[in-house]
Amino acid sequence: MASLVCATCRKLIPMDSPTLRCSVASCNTGRMKLRFCTVACWQKHVPTARHRKADYVVLSSPAD
Repeated sequence: MASLVCATCRKLIPMDSPTLRCSVASCNTGRMKLRFCTVACWQKHVPTARHRKADYVVLSSPAD
């Protein structure tokens, strides 16, 4: 069973906890599927990614 790692802080995300996914398609294509453990980690991602209109989606489990 693979563990998820937060794309910003690199902490392990427990399998049963909700995660945040960037809503921008380029962050979720191919092998690069960015997941974040908190809203604060997602907010740190936005300026470096230079998204025009970004939001996040809360996923109930890492398999979503």
